[in-house]
Amino acid sequence: MITINTTADTVEQPSPDAVKSTGLSYLFLTFLRIGMVAFGGHMALIAVIQREMADKDKAISEELIIDGISIASLLPGPVAVNVVAYIGNHLQGVKGAAVSMLGMLLPACTLMFILSWCYFNYGYKTNLAGIMLLTSGTVSAIILSTGVTIYKKEVHGNWSNIMICTATIIITLFVKGYFITLGLIAAGGLLGYFINSDKKVKSPAQAGEHPLKLSRRSKVVLIVLGVLELGFLSNAASFFNNIYLKLVSVFSGISLSLFGGGYVIVPLMQSLFVNDLKWLSNQQFVDSISFSQVTPGPILVSALFVGFKLAGFIGGLIAVAAIFIPSATLMLVVSNFITKNRHSYTMKRILSGIKPVVVGMIIASAILLIKTMTLDAALIVTIMVSFILSFRFKVSPVYLILASLFLGFIINYI
Repeated sequence: MITINTTADTVEQPSPDAVKSTGLSYLFLTFLRIGMVAFGGHMALIAVIQREMADKDKAISEELIIDGISIASLLPGPVAVNVVAYIGNHLQGVKGAAVSMLGMLLPACTLMFILSWCYFNYGYKTNLAGIMLLTSGTVSAIILSTGVTIYKKEVHGNWSNIMICTATIIITLFVKGYFITLGLIAAGGLLGYFINSDKKVKSPAQAGEHPLKLSRRSKVVLIVLGVLELGFLSNAASFFNNIYLKLVSVFSGISLSLFGGGYVIVPLMQSLFVNDLKWLSNQQFVDSISFSQVTPGPILVSALFVGFKLAGFIGGLIAVAAIFIPSATLMLVVSNFITKNRHSYTMKRILSGIKPVVVGMIIASAILLIKTMTLDAALIVTIMVSFILSFRFKVSPVYLILASLFLGFIINYI
């Protein structure tokens, strides 16, 4: 069992048995394995986490994943990476967050280093669209299976939550934009507070109501992050001669400005890198995004491409660290604050309303992904078979994605 420590400035402290089974080596190896097949965006990665760590290993609960998505969706930075940091922090504190992020990002960063080196030394370009032919179908089926599974456990049977979840799916399918996501989560929180559909949330007299608290250490971290963002907005990079400081200033600022996922920030990055800083040509920027698409990780690993061009291997490391660590740090501060105040009656009711919104967002993301595909017989069969294997037979997403990559290779080359 996982118990909540309401006095320490950490998220949730695991029991001795949990520590033994979910130590740092477990976190690194598990997220390394997940990171190798993390194609298809943040919901796909979260779906793999749910199957591998919640269903298979019983290391975390589905409620923890939902809480992580809820918090990450409200904050800047890549949702999937921030959820990974949240889970690692939940199990093993700050060290767990760092090790989990390292394991998840290592495969994508390694491949991006190889592609960047080949590109700048030999003008190398790659097109793996043929090999990835069936992977998108498999990924959409895994996301849909995960959403339906969580729906059955967390939403089904509660009419108010069913209505919230259904409304979220409909709105997400027909209205796009980051502010819509924010609005849905805010609306879910308000409905949860006023309706209190979760009967497990006790009344203030039963649960106790305490003032919300923010630790001194968290305040210091927020000040540092604020200084980094202020430096980015004031173009502090133009005053630095050292390329490493320029990389830190620019990419940490992007990290703390990234609301709505990697695709939302792509136009801003293009304008910044191509037009303002002139670090890349337009073609180089397009190629960096293309490379990030064929790596098993978030689109923001393209930062490594930029850093590599400007300052080689070290520059790539600095760029990728600067774009992921600040937003993940903010995620940990906010999640620690929420966990320390989880006994608050107000917080419990708000989170109870956000839960069905997150479930609806997962299901809608799978449907949207399928809508973007050019469906043919092979892809339709892939989606159906993958869904059945994932939902009914609980086959690991790792094996399903590897199988789809292999079949894509066979179809494309043989």
